[in-house]
Parts: sequence; structure tokens; C-alpha cells
Amino acid sequence: MKKMFIVVSALLLPVSLWAAGLRAPRAPAISMSGPRVGAYIRTWGMGATQEEFDQGVHWTADQVKGEYLTDLIIAFGLIDQNDKTSIYIPDMIDTPSKFRPGATVPGFKTLWHEVAALKAKYPHLHVSLSVGGYLAEFSDTMADPTLRARFIINAMIIVASHNLDGIDIDWEYPVGPDWGSEIKARPEDRENYLALLMELRTALNALSKETGKRYNLSTAVPASAWFVQKNDVIAAAEIVDSFKLMAYDYYGGWSGQTGHLANLSNNPADPDWGGWSTKQALDAYLNAGIPANKMMLGIAFYGRAWSGVQDGGVNGLYQKYTQSAYPDGLPWPKIKELLQPGSGFTRYWDPVAESPFLYNGDVFVTYSDAEAIALIAAYAKEKGLAGIFTWEYAHDINAELLQVMAKSGQ
Repeated sequence: MKKMFIVVSALLLPVSLWAAGLRAPRAPAISMSGPRVGAYIRTWGMGATQEEFDQGVHWTADQVKGEYLTDLIIAFGLIDQNDKTSIYIPDMIDTPSKFRPGATVPGFKTLWHEVAALKAKYPHLHVSLSVGGYLAEFSDTMADPTLRARFIINAMIIVASHNLDGIDIDWEYPVGPDWGSEIKARPEDRENYLALLMELRTALNALSKETGKRYNLSTAVPASAWFVQKNDVIAAAEIVDSFKLMAYDYYGGWSGQTGHLANLSNNPADPDWGGWSTKQALDAYLNAGIPANKMMLGIAFYGRAWSGVQDGGVNGLYQKYTQSAYPDGLPWPKIKELLQPGSGFTRYWDPVAESPFLYNGDVFVTYSDAEAIALIAAYAKEKGLAGIFTWEYAHDINAELLQVMAKSGQ
């Protein structure tokens, strides 16, 4: 393993120097000694719909305003289910178009070039790869010590060969809730999750001795109390640098009624959840004994919507609907269009939940805006958390919400 790291590090030098020649280094606009400010950034196509993703247009280093970030997390790498140990990024591969017969969707073949350019332009920026995501399979690999060890070797090869600063594990979810899961889960995941994190930490520490820099290890966790009950989060917190609390998607197309996507506080008028909120989700971890400085609080840069929503005397909030609207989600630029005069939508603010929503008499939109984001970021700072992060950068490609988030959280 030692020889591999030395060889790979030598291969990095020309790429880094070439990228550095393209872009002058830029200083951060936020404090590097204060709370962390992170963002996941997707590997699939830009846009707001499957048809737009299908064009295969991807982000570039020039579009990322790294001065407002301490951390950028590439999402996602997946475990190859053929050998159950290799890590690949499916969006780097050309695929047949689903909407244009005979056409091909270009893969993100320049991904690592863009990452190298970003790191040259923003030397302070920590760039990690997130392995996992929704429906990503982990359980079989992590249940077998040999497969797990090979997976970790493959993860270290990626970190070293692309000069990354760490690994993020987004296993959704080890053990799984009592009501079942769409991915394979087993009770033994509880121990295997810890083994994965500990062995990753050991491998990253070994790599650190070769390169002289410290590597970050984080894990994404759900904004739900069941995860704290099913998994040994105290032991996990001692291993990782941070838990990334995915404090969003409280409501969506899977819900029986409309509701808030990522509200800070609970609203007892919510008939389904009785008022679930980001504060309650964070408390589940803090009350379990997780140190505040191991928690990063998630913020949504997108919205979800439903059509066929009756007013109900409350502008559509907590009402039944006919179907989901905008099933691929609404990035911030699309939401801004709905906020324009003449769109037919009116913005409302729920002062109890501390969250905005839009309604036009038929379509109800839940989202986060600058007002809500500033409150969430300030709350994270007040609680002494490690920082904040967003899902995800391409939903706010002009960094309008990012700047609010960064300035409010520091």
C-alpha cells in the first residue's frame, strides 16, 4: 500500500501544476477558523428536469465560487455491484439518451480536470468524494471483511490519485428503520457501519503519513430519531470528523399531504408529523450525546411541489393534493421565476415553522429562501455546531443562497 501511494502522489504533480497555471489562487471570503461551510455538488447533468439532465451539460470549475466554501463534496461514487468493492462514478460514463432516440448523453469526463482546477484556484478548499446516495447498496460489501478491505483500498486510490481531501459516506441507511427500506439492510449493519468508518479512518491516517496532510472523514445521517436508536452514533462520532445531518425532505411526493421541506421549528398544526423540524432532528443527536462540534447542519437549495391542492383556509398548507408537481425538484432559479410578479404565485411565511411557501390556488411549493436559510445558519452557529452544508451547489449555481448561508453561519 505504501508504494502505491508514493507512485500515485508523483503522478499528481504535473496535473496540479498544469491546473495551477490556468487559474490564479484565490483567498477565501469566509474565515477558515470558524464554522465549516460545505456543499455537495452533483455529478449528473445540469438543469431542473430529466430532459435537461439528458443533455449532459455539467458544471465547470469557473462556476463554483469556492471563496464562500470550506468544503466541497463530489456526489456520488457508487460501489460496483459486480465485484462489490470497486468505486465508480456512473455519471462519468456515456449513456443512451432516454428522450432522444439514437442520441448519447455525454458523461462528465472532465470531472477530475475540474476538481484539479478548483483546488488550484482555491488552495483552502477541501474537496471530498461522497460514496453512496439514495438507494446505494452497502450492506453486502460491509458485511464481508475481505470485501470491505478491498473497498477501502479502492477508496484510498481515488483519494490519492485525485489529490482529494477526504471521503464522505452516504449510506442510506445501515440497519434501516422498522418500517423497512428499499435497499438491503441487516441488523449486523450496526457493527459493520462502525467497522467501515474505523477502517477508513485507519487507512486515511496511513495515507496522511505518506502525503503530510490530514484527511477528512464524514458521514451523512438522516434527520430522523430512529437512526440514533438503531446505530451506535456515539462510537461513530468518535471516528468521523462530522455527521452531515440531512435536514431536508421532510415532505415530498411520497407524503400524504403538503408540508414544509426543511422547516427550522415545528408547527403543531401539522396533522401528519405533529410538527417535525430541523430543531427536533438536531436535538435527537445532541440529546443522544453527540458533541455539537461533530454536527454539520444541512440546508436545502431546492423546493418540492404538489398540484391539485385546495386552499383549506390556510393557503394550501397541510392539505391533500392530486399529484406531485415538478417531480425532479425545483432549483433556486426556477423558484425565483415563481416569485416574479405575474407568475400567479404568492409567497407566504409560516412564522411558527419559520419556513416560506408559495401557492397559486392549485400548486403548492415548499422551499428554502434567504430568510429561512439565514435563520437556520444562525441557529447552527448559536448551537456551536461544526458548521453547515447544502444539498446541493448546482441548485444555486450563481451562489446567491450560498453567500447568505456562508455569511449567516460564521
